[in-house]
Amino acid sequence: MITRNSIPELPETKRKLVDAGVTLMRARGYNATTVDEICSNAGVTKGGFFHYFKSKDELAKAALARFYEGKAQDFADAPFRKLVDPLDRVFGRLDYVKKSIGGPAQLTKGCLIGVFAQELSFTNPELRSACQEALLRTANDLEKDLVEAKALYAPTADFNPKKVSLFYVSFIQGGLLVAKAAESNAVLMDNIENFRSYLQSLFGSTKKVGKK
Repeated sequence: MITRNSIPELPETKRKLVDAGVTLMRARGYNATTVDEICSNAGVTKGGFFHYFKSKDELAKAALARFYEGKAQDFADAPFRKLVDPLDRVFGRLDYVKKSIGGPAQLTKGCLIGVFAQELSFTNPELRSACQEALLRTANDLEKDLVEAKALYAPTADFNPKKVSLFYVSFIQGGLLVAKAAESNAVLMDNIENFRSYLQSLFGSTKKVGKK
């Protein structure tokens, strides 16, 4: 698991460039973001850019890693991690996702992983592979709690924790896309609650958990 202490500290200039890349590419995509704009946003000269990165593509890889590590760190530090019961952690994760997205009152900024996967999967195999790895690691993180919860509350239930975890990642990514298109988090919030109900049906009435 990624923790606060496991994320490498970048030199200040490099960090500014990577953070600017995350911000701009998350909002505009890879192709619509230029090196000049990244430098301007970071307050760094072009010479400073090329001191750390050979190309925009190389910065994009660093931005993707930075974005994923930051999100993984947030989830590693989230309150639901302290819950002893694995099923409580599963539902606590959904509550945390809703809170981190900002609820229905705010509009999500989207996910850099999803942006790159949609824009570059056919043209940049290396970034596509990095996106796939990040999405699978996200699914695997939920899967661990689902495996424990299934063993404790529904050992004979006919569902696969791995597939359920991949479903979670899929609907979150799809929901982020719909939310951006609609300029509203409403559908994403509804999808999270539909997933909550789905999980409750998988585990039956063995444990009543999860806020609505």
